[in-house]
Amino acid sequence: MRTISELIEEGFRNTHLNILVFGPKIATISEDEKVRNLQNKRIVIRVELERLGHFVRYAEDLVDPNLPSPQNNAALQEILIMGEYDLIINIVDTPGTIIEAALIAIKPNLANKTSLFIDNAYTSGLAASTCELAKLSGAECHYYQYPEDLVDCHLLGYVIRHVEKTQLVKFIS
Repeated sequence: MRTISELIEEGFRNTHLNILVFGPKIATISEDEKVRNLQNKRIVIRVELERLGHFVRYAEDLVDPNLPSPQNNAALQEILIMGEYDLIINIVDTPGTIIEAALIAIKPNLANKTSLFIDNAYTSGLAASTCELAKLSGAECHYYQYPEDLVDCHLLGYVIRHVEKTQLVKFIS
């Protein structure tokens, strides 16, 4: 007879999530130090989550600009793509990530499976307001201290805790 600990461990080991990670695009690494650090953290998040057995994608790898109009609209495609994932992670900083956060904020079915990460230097303004609106629909919103939380991997720790929580919900469902 297996122990409860063994049953839980087996359940977690066999419960893999489909995770979408938004953040500054990584196709070209930025000259700007902060954007470059956020790009690198986005890469680290993907690598670590894949190492844990999850299926992780970036939206820019999924959007198809070659579809006929109006299906070739990136915002439309991203809304549809987000609906297919168990968990959405968004490092809110660049214009594209702010727009993605806004799309999430107005769709409760997306917000309730989202973790937003925003620099605590942005406690006011549109980006912060968008994150606060998303929280009303169930999103988690974490303010991080730049650069400390990136360098010390606190951001990755927040992501992993949300992944584990989502994994538990999926496991017991």
